[in-house]
Amino acid sequence: MQVIEGKLITKGMRHEIFGAVAGGAGSRKPEDYQRAMIVQHTGIPCPKTNMRINLRTNTLKEIAMPNKHTDGFDYSEDFDGSQTFGEKKVYLNLKCIVGTGGSQTRSLREVYWFMQGQLNVLKTTQNIYFANILDGDEANSVLPKFDYLRNLEDYKDVKSSVYVGDLKGYLNWTTELK
Repeated sequence: MQVIEGKLITKGMRHEIFGAVAGGAGSRKPEDYQRAMIVQHTGIPCPKTNMRINLRTNTLKEIAMPNKHTDGFDYSEDFDGSQTFGEKKVYLNLKCIVGTGGSQTRSLREVYWFMQGQLNVLKTTQNIYFANILDGDEANSVLPKFDYLRNLEDYKDVKSSVYVGDLKGYLNWTTELK
């Protein structure tokens, strides 16, 4: 399968490519596709991870089930995978968000806060990179909001260590890491 430009993935195309994805096992099909393309095109494994950001302390921690702890809501969602390019570790967030609506807006807002956590972690960490691979027509339509966040003065020194865009763009971005 070839890499599809993220903005071209509509609700209909997603259904055509992946079948039913709403809920259950089908919801992982777009992520499985993204992971397979990442491995195929970079030649580097992309194992799943339980790494999360503690959004209160701005630190990374490997924790499988944070909500078993009182401070569980301090943690972000887990990263969907990681890759290592020499000394550089990349944590990946994989999403395919299509169509408009409240659910899509909430999902993208969560990614926004997750990315803010990533930028805050980078202020005190070296050789760590974050990639937010956002495929889908709706994800593409809000990319300027993520660029706004990355370009805030607070993040000028770390913004180059955070990728946000589609899968095709990520594959190009990784050539700079090699």
